[in-house]
Amino acid sequence: MTFQELLDKFNGFVKKKGFVSKEPIGLISRAFPNEFNVSAGHDYALEIFKAPKPIEFPISYSLIDTCFRRIDMEYVGYSNRHLSLFNIALFACSAIKEKMGSCINELISIYTEFLWEILGFPKEKLMFTVFDGGQVLDFYLKREKSLFESLIKSGVPNTNILPLKGRRNFFLAQNTECSGPTCEIYFDRGEKAGNSRFIEIGSINFYKYLFNNKDKNLNLSVNQIFVCAIGIERTLMVLQNKSTIFDIDIIAPLVDILNKNFTLFESIIFSNSIKRIIDGIRSAVFILSEGIKPDSSSRGRILRKIIKDIKNQMKYLHLLTLDPLKDIEREVIEIYSDFYPKLKQNRVNLDKMLNFKGI
Repeated sequence: MTFQELLDKFNGFVKKKGFVSKEPIGLISRAFPNEFNVSAGHDYALEIFKAPKPIEFPISYSLIDTCFRRIDMEYVGYSNRHLSLFNIALFACSAIKEKMGSCINELISIYTEFLWEILGFPKEKLMFTVFDGGQVLDFYLKREKSLFESLIKSGVPNTNILPLKGRRNFFLAQNTECSGPTCEIYFDRGEKAGNSRFIEIGSINFYKYLFNNKDKNLNLSVNQIFVCAIGIERTLMVLQNKSTIFDIDIIAPLVDILNKNFTLFESIIFSNSIKRIIDGIRSAVFILSEGIKPDSSSRGRILRKIIKDIKNQMKYLHLLTLDPLKDIEREVIEIYSDFYPKLKQNRVNLDKMLNFKGI
């Protein structure tokens, strides 16, 4: 299954199920004012959480969005599954808290149908971690029974549900204010995969608390949201049976361009640096298309860090004079421009940024 085929399957599925398609937010999100969009859907969640009145009827919607996580930059090249820039597809239902029980049952049923029947994941290969209660700030919260019971009802084997105590399955969002118990979904690649045996491909988030950052309070929200999501690139890594995320169909062509400058031996021993360059170029092209410059702003400093790492890795591999960057940049725009039109509409040549003073 290719990148485009996965998007088409998701869009066709959620349309058939009656979800309203929401416009993607992109990398610039008001939910994360000092970062880029680290996860999908939080802008819409904020609107629902801060609605002046209770939601009279449940609202179901879907979304595919592009995200960037600065903290993941440190793992790129050293992990087989990390990218700084990635895409999330989700569908969600929002309702007043009294009606969330039925919404949760319905969405879990739809989500497992999507995973098993549309994507074809074997039921026994998916592991679900759930919030089993524990200390969150000054509060001791109980197990989220509704999520646990809905997974069982939908046909998830009891042995494939792993309750975890404490914060490991609780989303506490100091920026976005909406918080709650989570469930992470892992694909079991088998014992031969070693440390890479379990790959997280998706998550379920139950935003039921409004977090007050000022006095560190968690309060039940009148309007709540239940979200089911998959990570597009990691899902493709599993579906395409690739050993690393850099081997999937939308990233492998970028690696091939860079590897033309090396022997097979060199491409293997320098693979970490090659992956960091590819990841940096992908991220920088997207960020530049949003009008961000490598300045002293919070987002500008992140871009400067990305560009600096590209330069350092290219110097290390003696690539600055060979200049494969333009070919990779052109390929990124070609691959993603239909999905992310700003790449062509607001194109900024990355090679100019590499010579930006102060980086």
